[in-house]
Amino acid sequence: MKLGRCPVCHTNLHLDAMVQDECGRQLLGLLAKANGRLSASLVGYLALFRPEKRDLANDRAFALASEVMAMHSNEHVLADALTETLESLRKKRQQGDNRPLANHNYLKQVLTSLVGSVATPKVGKFETPTPQKIDNNALFLADLERRDPDAAVRFKANLVKIKGATNGEG
Repeated sequence: MKLGRCPVCHTNLHLDAMVQDECGRQLLGLLAKANGRLSASLVGYLALFRPEKRDLANDRAFALASEVMAMHSNEHVLADALTETLESLRKKRQQGDNRPLANHNYLKQVLTSLVGSVATPKVGKFETPTPQKIDNNALFLADLERRDPDAAVRFKANLVKIKGATNGEG
């Protein structure tokens, strides 16, 4: 099934060919499930891993995307971290450093700077990591306060009502 033309190179895109590869199909599914801003940022971020003289393999792209999606449960925070990472690394590339990324360390630093307490705990040889409880409402509220203070006030009021109803109040 011909989907259309690539806006960059104008070759035909065939949906049936894209879904023949299992990893390609999984990658498309992962991107389709995420919100639009996160999907666009994630695709741009994956491009930073592409070697200069060849394409990024679908299995590697899917593995990288899965790892990124597992870094944080709040899509808004993750999209902000990806966007900030993309902007910083694109500036670096404009200065001549075109090496592909090898890992997610820079994204992890950006995510930690945005959220503060999401740094992954160091795991010793015989230790197991303890999962950290993250208050997604607080993270979302902080992001919302920065973007739209009026909506943040409404969100807080609704959150108080919901918590009151679940505690048997009101």
